[in-house]
Amino acid sequence: MSDEKRFGTVDLVVFIGMVFGVASIGAFYAFKDRKNTSLDNYYFGGKNMSPIPVGLSMAVSFISSITILGYPVQSYIYGTVIVWFGLSTAVQVVIACIYYIPLFHRLKIVSVYEYLEMRFHKSIRRLASFVVAFAMIFYMGTTIYVTALALSAVTPVSTTASILVTAGICTLYTALGGMKAVIWTDTLQSGIMMAGSVAVLIKTTMEVGGVNKVSMAVIEGGRDTMWDFNPDPTLQHTFWTIFVGMGLTWSGGACTNQLITQRYRACKGVKDTRIAAMVSAVPMVSFMVIAALNGCAMYAYYKGCDPYNEGKVAVLDQMVPYLVVDIFSDTPGMAGVFVSAAYSGVLSTISSGINSMSAIVLEDFIIPWKPGTSEAMRLTTSKVLGIICGAFITSVAFLTQYLGKTVVKIAVTIIGVKAGPLLGIFTVGIFFPWTNTVGAMSGLVSGIAFSTWVALGQITYAADPEKVRRLPLSVENCPLNPATNSTALDFTNVIVYTLSDNRSIFTTSTGFTESISSQGRPLLADTLYAISYTYLGALGFSMTLAVSLIISIITGKKDPKSLNPSLFVPFVDNKCFPLSVRKFFRFGVPELKETKIDHLPAASKKLLTSSI
Repeated sequence: MSDEKRFGTVDLVVFIGMVFGVASIGAFYAFKDRKNTSLDNYYFGGKNMSPIPVGLSMAVSFISSITILGYPVQSYIYGTVIVWFGLSTAVQVVIACIYYIPLFHRLKIVSVYEYLEMRFHKSIRRLASFVVAFAMIFYMGTTIYVTALALSAVTPVSTTASILVTAGICTLYTALGGMKAVIWTDTLQSGIMMAGSVAVLIKTTMEVGGVNKVSMAVIEGGRDTMWDFNPDPTLQHTFWTIFVGMGLTWSGGACTNQLITQRYRACKGVKDTRIAAMVSAVPMVSFMVIAALNGCAMYAYYKGCDPYNEGKVAVLDQMVPYLVVDIFSDTPGMAGVFVSAAYSGVLSTISSGINSMSAIVLEDFIIPWKPGTSEAMRLTTSKVLGIICGAFITSVAFLTQYLGKTVVKIAVTIIGVKAGPLLGIFTVGIFFPWTNTVGAMSGLVSGIAFSTWVALGQITYAADPEKVRRLPLSVENCPLNPATNSTALDFTNVIVYTLSDNRSIFTTSTGFTESISSQGRPLLADTLYAISYTYLGALGFSMTLAVSLIISIITGKKDPKSLNPSLFVPFVDNKCFPLSVRKFFRFGVPELKETKIDHLPAASKKLLTSSI
């Protein structure tokens, strides 16, 4: 990128100030709680935190810099249909508030996967923990990489240096400060992220000439795609693929992910936790909808002269920082505010992830192996694990550049592969009492294997451009030069798609296509593998659910009357329904008594929860 499109001195000062502020919060809580060796304080902030900052922390941990930098690019390419990504995040809040929050507070568990051992067997708990840890490392590595890549486009900091600095800052303040540092830095970062995103939307809209001008550009460019209700599952972006597919995937992330559920326990009770969950919905929906609108405004601003095809940015994921520096070139400091917003997103996600990862490894692997470890030693181990997790994440960040996909698609693929099967195994555990251990293990393994297989197939075989429906980007209004000669087909960005009917399509990001004959692809490439990547979670969920129930029936169902009712949540249990309806959905499980299982001796608790 040319020098005139880079940060100014004031921008750098603003950015460095934000980084210093975040690091200071972590250092403050590390100093304040230096004599507190309680794991409850380190992982749950003392279990007495206000629902407002907890809700904001949940939101920005869920959002990340991928929302700030990636979703505007998706909207820029695919139109207003991307708004459904934001609206679909509200689905998870409803499901969590009704079913999962009461369950987790009732059981008082540290690792959310402890439930799987209580309900089924420790082997299922460990498999789930391993899968989540593996997926989280890759997701966080991707998040760091895209932020570093974007920053390198507008700042003097290289991608390599940015990865190292980002991972280093997150690792240190999280390992030292624990959950309090994470939540309060997230609260600060949520304000920075909202301010930066809204500022870009307002400024870009003003530069274009107002909301009407943006709307006209979107309509003329064929980007008014929000009301696409085509049920075809192979179309990558429609209402159904995004709202339904991602709604289920987000629910897996909110209800069975240690990163979010750990915050549920940071509140003192069910009521406060539900408030926190509802608070989180407001910024989650707002951030993602604003990101989609930023993509529309960006399209209107660059209509007729796309910077990517003009060669001004190396990859599409650098588009948003380029726009920010462009529109705020006469307003020193504002570009620094937005980049700080994107950087806040990655800091919140990585810090939350590191804290949760250390909890998973400690609770699900180390403590079962060394149960007599003292509280002080567990705390020290947690901090060391945080540093080790940071090192793994840094390594993955350097590998991400070789994946060759847009960051949103990578992120959704990673989330979907693990979120669907995990939501499936918790679903059969909570709602279907006759599911046994053999069925649950078979279902979880089948769900993970199936969603991974489909994901690998989608990576191996490029989707039909007619299903992807990437909208054209023009350079016809750019100053005429060899790099932007719109009369010639630009083969520097050519992608080759081989279709099932022995045709190959050569397509460029400007929308030119040419069809020639070639060898065909396997049938699955245009059937199963062609299903939208947003449905990966739904595929894994369905497979896990079906296999778990079928195998349980074949191998011998459990007797619901013999099971511990503390481990179940009836699908319908509201008193507005008749007693007969509520009793039916208990499926034979006894009524829940007010037994406080967390206050029982360990041996009694194990006996109470070992109905396997």
